[in-house]
Amino acid sequence: MNKKKAQWKRMYLPLILLLFGILPMIAQTVKIEGKVVDANGEGLPGVTVSLKGTTNGTVTDLSGSYQLSMPQTKQAILVFSYVGYKTTEITLSNYQKRYDVTMYETSEALDEVVVVAYGVQKKANLTGAVASVYVDDIKDIPVSNTSSLLQGRLSGVTVSSFSAQPGKEDDVEIRIRGIGTFGNSNPLVLIDGVEGSLSSVSPNDIENISVLKDAASAAIYGVRAANGVILITTKRGTEANNKLSYSGSFGVQKATVLPSYIDSWKWATLFNEENNALGGDAPQRNYTADMIEKMKNGSDPEHFANTNWMKEIFRSALIQNHYLSMTGGGQNSKYMASIGYMNQQGIMKGTDTERVNFRLNADTKYLNIITLGMNAAGSYQTVTEPLGGTWNIFNQVVDHTRPTIPVKYDNGYWGQYDGNPQFPSYQTNPLEQTTFPTDQNIYKFDGKVFLDIEPIKNLHIKSSFAYQYSSSNYSAFEPTHNHYKADGTFTTTGIAALEEQRILQQQWINENIITYNFSIADDHSFGLLVGESTQFNGNKYSEAKGENFLTNTVHAMDVAQNTSAYGREEKATLRSFFGRINYAYKNRYLLEANLRRDESSRIPKKNRVGYFPSVSAGWNIAEEVFLQDQHILNTLKLRASWGKLGNQDIGYYPYAQTYTLGKNNYVWGDDKILGAALASAANPDIKWETTTTTNVGLDVVLLNNKFNLTFDYFNKVSSDILLQLPISAIIGVDEAPYVNAAKVKNRGWELSLGYNDRWNDFTFGANFNISQVKNEIVSVSGREDWIDEWTINLAGHPIGAYYGYVTDGLYTSQEQIDSAPVGFGNPRIGDVRFLDISGPDGKPDGEITDLDRTVIGNPFPKITYGLNLTAGYKNFDFSVFLQGVGKVDRIMMDYPTVGGGATEAMWNRFHETENPSGTYPKLGNVAYNSLPSSFWIENASYLRMKNIELGYSFPKNWLSKARIQGLRIYISAQNLFTITGVDNYDPEKYATDSRNSTYPNAKTFSVGLNINL
Repeated sequence: MNKKKAQWKRMYLPLILLLFGILPMIAQTVKIEGKVVDANGEGLPGVTVSLKGTTNGTVTDLSGSYQLSMPQTKQAILVFSYVGYKTTEITLSNYQKRYDVTMYETSEALDEVVVVAYGVQKKANLTGAVASVYVDDIKDIPVSNTSSLLQGRLSGVTVSSFSAQPGKEDDVEIRIRGIGTFGNSNPLVLIDGVEGSLSSVSPNDIENISVLKDAASAAIYGVRAANGVILITTKRGTEANNKLSYSGSFGVQKATVLPSYIDSWKWATLFNEENNALGGDAPQRNYTADMIEKMKNGSDPEHFANTNWMKEIFRSALIQNHYLSMTGGGQNSKYMASIGYMNQQGIMKGTDTERVNFRLNADTKYLNIITLGMNAAGSYQTVTEPLGGTWNIFNQVVDHTRPTIPVKYDNGYWGQYDGNPQFPSYQTNPLEQTTFPTDQNIYKFDGKVFLDIEPIKNLHIKSSFAYQYSSSNYSAFEPTHNHYKADGTFTTTGIAALEEQRILQQQWINENIITYNFSIADDHSFGLLVGESTQFNGNKYSEAKGENFLTNTVHAMDVAQNTSAYGREEKATLRSFFGRINYAYKNRYLLEANLRRDESSRIPKKNRVGYFPSVSAGWNIAEEVFLQDQHILNTLKLRASWGKLGNQDIGYYPYAQTYTLGKNNYVWGDDKILGAALASAANPDIKWETTTTTNVGLDVVLLNNKFNLTFDYFNKVSSDILLQLPISAIIGVDEAPYVNAAKVKNRGWELSLGYNDRWNDFTFGANFNISQVKNEIVSVSGREDWIDEWTINLAGHPIGAYYGYVTDGLYTSQEQIDSAPVGFGNPRIGDVRFLDISGPDGKPDGEITDLDRTVIGNPFPKITYGLNLTAGYKNFDFSVFLQGVGKVDRIMMDYPTVGGGATEAMWNRFHETENPSGTYPKLGNVAYNSLPSSFWIENASYLRMKNIELGYSFPKNWLSKARIQGLRIYISAQNLFTITGVDNYDPEKYATDSRNSTYPNAKTFSVGLNINL
């Protein structure tokens, strides 16, 4: 009996004691509840509510309400956190069971940390020149090329949208702090750490965009970073409940501006004037008065039409964007999946693009120390444009096709002749040309897997492998052409031909990185990074051509009677080691140092290894003791940096000789023998192009973060730039060897100002940025006369500066011609008046020669700026974004001859009797008047209304019953108007476009909605 009692005590006494220990704890558990609302009093769903220092937490429901069970304690703090809102903490009371909280939006939530190379840093601790874009400002703007969304948003970043042609990535040019090389000046774009194209990422997938502008922030990327670095971080899943989001927009586009062409009878008048000025048999081609009268009264439109070809080939075009995403996860696993669709008609007929893209980001944590993740993205895009490209369409309208030709005859055939019997030859119909399409199909896939092990706190061992695949298939079929007259007779020209191209690009990169962040005595903070990277790039290009097809309906290469093929393959590898150290003392004194060692197969072995160091320092003056008690100055930081970068984007084999195979290179007796010949000479001594940048900066934040200012001054010098210097033709090679022969300097300053505030239900924000950069060639060894028609590369001037004769209007009297310098050509009254400004000894010599040519314009904007204004009242939001450039020139020449259409400017030509006050050159001396000169250079500065948007977000209490977390509708317009001194054309066009043949930019009017479930 005693033994059983003893056993009972041993078995049940611990349970009884445990029970008595638990019961008091159960008795001390309390349940608290409340509601979280925003500044407008609307409930906030998805807010994380947690007990500080524990894993105990919950999430607010659709109405913003929450409930949380927790042990009763004397000291407990409840934390409320939500993306885009300031984190709020509340100390709990033993006697209070309900806690209602109001959370306020704050831009700081996104600005607390900035994405930098291989990680993130607190903005307050940055010592380099890094700028970020607030993604919510750009994600709803309907564009086919994401690159254009950066235009005007960042100081020091010049973005030029040269055209709105759908699917043309190269039509958007990005330059960071000027141009530092004569080759490829595009910045390095990294998407989640992998090199890619900004245009391939949907704006809705982007979480953050950071731009590394100086060497201190970009040196860790070594030879890939000389032109600056753009870091794109895509969205990932969160621990919150699953969230389904949709964004969509529909828009209408039209050209920002099209040249105004005169009516056909005015055109015929100018045509006759030019023929009369030319003399000889040219007047025999004139249109008679009866013909011109028929053009005016429209009595014979089949033979004497009044066609405005610009209006015929352009249209109002539709654009639509749709985006669907789902995010979610739990404590250990998270995901984000999205799919997007974009369809854009071109404003020029015969152009369009369509794209489908997807993205999947996921990561899972194991054992609380191992994170395994993956990124996958892909797209399929089709791009269509007319045969010969859009430039060919413009060329027909401007130089060849007359307005007297009808679009179509009454018999339905395309018009290609008018009624002037002196023109028996046909004229290409540009609208018909838009019906001959070329098709390009582009497939892209990006994949990445990564492993992150954290054996001890803040020590991360990371390894990743990424693979990229891109395939572009191009096909163009040119049929035989039947050129019809109004009576149905026709002439057949051309041969049916097919051209097919395929470009295959592959890249893989493996990176292994160790980072460790730690502090000593709370005052000394350290960040260490060491890493290794191996990268491979490969391209394959193949082309096949077939001619003399027996039919226009079968487009298969084996139907061609004559075929030819061409192809090439390129490969390159890059092996790198890099490291970084950060140090901060009380977040007051900051220091960072980077070093990268690169070894590239693109450089000869003797110079293949390059080292790229940088160092930067900062002083957070606002953290000093003597400023601790003031409440006006939040941040006052001085920064300074120095570093070196490299450029390996100089081709795949710039140091190697290349050969041409399989051509008739040799004669043996009376026969031509197929053989090999040297195509390019080699220079085994070339080395890296190197860019050295010095930067000083100032960061100021005032008035409780309402006002901010950032200023930077930089000096960027690129040396050992690779050029192909001229060689004698007797050497017998097509291409000269590369040599390190040039030096370029970019110097300038950047300023960003911001103000954001709230007054009850009203919010307001203003952000302005402006930058100035002076691009200058310091030296060009061996290429002092590097002239290319309109441009020159000359020491002391910008890259590609405009080069020509200086003019002083037109000759308006015979006395002016008689006293003019001796020159080439035979100037007449009404011709361009060239000035004698130099001679053999550098002084005017009474003659117009090549020595009188000089720099007459700057092709790269010296000043860029942007202003973003935002306002909100209750559920309404409004934004206006203005963007502009200054101190930039463009060639604006309406070619001074009457071939195709004639513009209103040409109608204002000089004529002794009809228009003696005309400002356009007299017709009939085109070779003389079209010479490169300041007469055709115009100031292309502009201010553009880039985007204006009005939105309305429905109250959350209206949506909660439908289980909708958020619903916003908006209307917007892009490129609504442009203020500029340029008439008849968009000032934002290619610097080398001397004939105004650029596909124009577009203005867009759109409506859209965003919905979250």
